[in-house]
Parts: sequence; structure tokens; C-alpha cells
Amino acid sequence: MLFFFIFSLALIATYIFFEFYALKDTKGLFENIDISQPLSCDLNKQDCAFDFQGKKVIVSFSPKPLQSLEVTHFSIKNFGDYEDLELQIYGLNMFMGTIKPKLNKINKTDYEGKMALAACTLDSMRFRAELKQQQQILFSFDFELRK
Repeated sequence: MLFFFIFSLALIATYIFFEFYALKDTKGLFENIDISQPLSCDLNKQDCAFDFQGKKVIVSFSPKPLQSLEVTHFSIKNFGDYEDLELQIYGLNMFMGTIKPKLNKINKTDYEGKMALAACTLDSMRFRAELKQQQQILFSFDFELRK
């Protein structure tokens, strides 16, 4: 009887931990996201240019195509001069955690860094990358990791 009571308390504590602490940033993350549409540019094949505040931001990944569990170098060029800029990457069609790679500022407008993407059981995993300053999303783009 004591074992059942302790086991029940452990289950309740685990639920409370995940519901109110560990997964608090993922609430609503997957709502209203349509991943059936093809991407406007495939970062697995080429560098991509995105419109942002009247200029073209160039995003590139290396090596191409993207591979899971391998170090991927990225660069974001012509973005602008920001202090405390953060990059946050998360899956759109499956929760796989949040990747927060370090951004290195190269000059007033360009940034670079490296990351490793998690392996996934899906044939195609779609990710969203968000550039943030003080928790405000300034710019985002989507990309795919294929098997």
C-alpha cells in the first residue's frame, strides 16, 4: 500500500513538472501551422534570400543537404545591427526540444554559428528558426531536414 501511494505521488509530481514547467514554452506551438505547403526556398540545395525590413537577408547552411546529428554551420547576412540577438530553432511537425545556438556577430549586419539538428523518425522534419531580441521575434524562416 505504501509503495502504491509513493508511486502515485511520483506520477503526480512528474505531471505537474511537465505541465507547468518543462513544457510551458511549447503551449500552442503546433497550432495553426500548415506544413503541407512547400517552402519558398530549400536551404538543403541553396542559400536563401528573405525579405526583411526592405532588404534581402541571406541565410545559408553548410554542408548541404542538411544531416541530422552532424555539425551544421550557418550564416545570416545583411540582417542588421542588433545587440543581444538570439536564435531559437524548434520543430513544427514534432516537438523535439528547442535549439538555441550561439550567434557570433561578424560585423554590423552579419552573424554566424553552428548547431546540430536532432534525428527524427519522420521522412521530413520541418523546423522554424526565429531571430529574437529581448523575447520579441524580429524575423523567422522555415527549413526542412529530410532522411
